[in-house]
Amino acid sequence: MAMEKENQESLSEYTQKWRDKATYVQPSLIDTKMVMLFANTFQSPYHEHLIGSSAQHFYEVVRIAERIEQAMKRGKIEGKFAMNSRTIMRDDSEGR
Repeated sequence: MAMEKENQESLSEYTQKWRDKATYVQPSLIDTKMVMLFANTFQSPYHEHLIGSSAQHFYEVVRIAERIEQAMKRGKIEGKFAMNSRTIMRDDSEGR
């Protein structure tokens, strides 16, 4: 299952797409394996923070990724692909 989050793709869209594809993997993935595989699909800075986390469940790693995304929007974490104000405004206007 080779996937990677696109820079312009929202985290919630990517998470849903990844989770949908993961349900077709046989035998079913255990949660800790899903966490590792999901975290490895991200580029910097998500990857470093997700790999360094102690999340053991998929929902935990998603919450961490959401916090990383918010920190990037606020300029607290600098990403490999800088988020511009137009991206931030679009995301905020969508109710996120």
